[in-house]
Amino acid sequence: MGFGVLGVELIVVFILVLLLLRRHGNILKLHPAVTISVFVAWFFSFVIIFVVPMDVSNTLYDKCLTDTCPINVTRNCTELCNKPLSYLPPSYLEIFWNIVFWSSQLLTWFILPLLSSYVAAGEFTIGGKVKAALLENAIIYGTLGLLFGVLLIYVVASKHLSSEAIKVLCITASNTWGLLVLIFLMGYGFVQVPRAIWESSNYGDLLTKKRFDVSKIKIELDEAQEKLNEIVEEVKHVNRLVPRSSELREFVNIIISKCPSLQNQDLEHVDYDDYASNTRNRDDLAISRSSLVSIHSKVISTHYNHHRCNVIWERTVEEALSLEDWLQMKTKDVHTTSVKDSVQFVFRIYLMPILLKLIAIIFGMASIILVWSEMLFSIKKPTLSICAIVVEAVRSPALIVFVCILLISYMCLCTYYTIFKLRLFNYYYMAPAQQTDDYSLLFSATVLSRLTTPLSLNFLSLVHEDPRYNSEIQTAFSKIMGSFEVIPFIAKGFNVYYPILIALIGIATILKLGTRCLAFLGFEAFVEDDDISMDYVEEGKQLLLRERRLRERGDKKVETSRSGNSSRTKDTQRDTNFDNDRARLLDSPEDSYSEGTWHNDARANSSRDIINSKQSGRAASHNFSRNSKKKSLFDDV
Repeated sequence: MGFGVLGVELIVVFILVLLLLRRHGNILKLHPAVTISVFVAWFFSFVIIFVVPMDVSNTLYDKCLTDTCPINVTRNCTELCNKPLSYLPPSYLEIFWNIVFWSSQLLTWFILPLLSSYVAAGEFTIGGKVKAALLENAIIYGTLGLLFGVLLIYVVASKHLSSEAIKVLCITASNTWGLLVLIFLMGYGFVQVPRAIWESSNYGDLLTKKRFDVSKIKIELDEAQEKLNEIVEEVKHVNRLVPRSSELREFVNIIISKCPSLQNQDLEHVDYDDYASNTRNRDDLAISRSSLVSIHSKVISTHYNHHRCNVIWERTVEEALSLEDWLQMKTKDVHTTSVKDSVQFVFRIYLMPILLKLIAIIFGMASIILVWSEMLFSIKKPTLSICAIVVEAVRSPALIVFVCILLISYMCLCTYYTIFKLRLFNYYYMAPAQQTDDYSLLFSATVLSRLTTPLSLNFLSLVHEDPRYNSEIQTAFSKIMGSFEVIPFIAKGFNVYYPILIALIGIATILKLGTRCLAFLGFEAFVEDDDISMDYVEEGKQLLLRERRLRERGDKKVETSRSGNSSRTKDTQRDTNFDNDRARLLDSPEDSYSEGTWHNDARANSSRDIINSKQSGRAASHNFSRNSKKKSLFDDV
């Protein structure tokens, strides 16, 4: 029965990870090595939600058998203890934990960093990419080797060195680094997850935030377009300088193939071989393989970033316009005739905010319980950890598994939420709608693999199912981890008292100190009482108004075109041609002028008060459109 339950849990995790990977990355376009590595890393990170509670229930059942069935009793006493449905022999769980732990360590310290450097390298061959990845990671591996050497010297000086001590030393060092990252991520998530759900229940505040996001993404889109234009011009320049007979020409053609905007252009190129010897044109002498590698890397990242900004822009505008429509329906108290639309209206406007607030309150209470338990789980007697008290009070194995799944699921939710919402400029960005690049996917997989073991260890400490806090309990996971007494200052100091800092991180998140610091430094961060943020909100409102008008005009043009086609079906071909010619003379110049002028005016006016660095360019476009001579009716005749 236990293997069947484990199989069902693995299938559930498999589907969950597959859907999550499909949401953020295009599986069909990703490199197969990237897809497999990220999937395996995410799978191991989510599978602990079910395996750790199974390990706890199995250990409690074995302890019950030991306590109630002395060795000298021959009768079958398994009836005195409730056997869990998910029970597995300890040896099988130990094998499973060995696979999870060592696979995660191999991924997070070797495979994923090398793959990240490989996909980010601009080399043109596989060998060149591998070489660049090894050189880039040599510094990291050297630093880690130095730290490991210091710990190794410490162990040799303090205790007898054995193979078991070396293994525990490696495990302890890895878990300590993971715990360091875990507390920051989880402390932020404990506050931000309930707050984000609560803020989603207020559609007015949510619309304000969406307008800010629209303005921010519009700026990013303009900057991405500007960088794209710059890199395209650089590619054109390189194409003109490199002759066809040059050995670098092959690499230039590869770069051009990565530029969709240059595919249909008739590019200029040099046709003579002695161009490099021309003393009046020496720029091509600076072009080398290394410079082309750098350009190649910029071309790939710039085009991907531009495409991602376009998709995120369209997605954010759609969400903001939809939210405006819902709020307008609520304000005007619109009554729909369809039963389906009425149910959807009532649920979205009245029931959804209440449901979201209830979920936020429940999650907030869970955060308080877990923060309290994190701060006090190191106290053995009396037991002050609420999580440990709840698990000790529950007698049913099924209920123990259920409670443990709820607790560790929420811990994973808060931790993984921070990873997926974190953004480090354009280097790491988990974008939805399959717009996450390979590097960001690999980076997230690296962090999740690094947190798999520390998160499991931290949960067992909260519920006092770890030998450090309950000498009578030893789970299969604890047997794999070994004793942390090899490094006393970590076992009795860092791992015990460092989680107390989670309260300080939570307080800083409640006060939004990080967001305020970013806004103070000039980054686009939303702060309610900040004038610059309100300027962004106002600009976003104008951008949404412009987008709504453009879409309405587009819909009207489509309807007009359809009605015009249906009314002319009975006309002769001569009358049709005459009407079309007349329409082109009367409508085309006027429409093209007015639409282009209005479009440029809106862009110039919307960003003038916020993006000072772009005032000159947009003002020039505005003035050019305003000062252009308006076409008359017979200018084209």
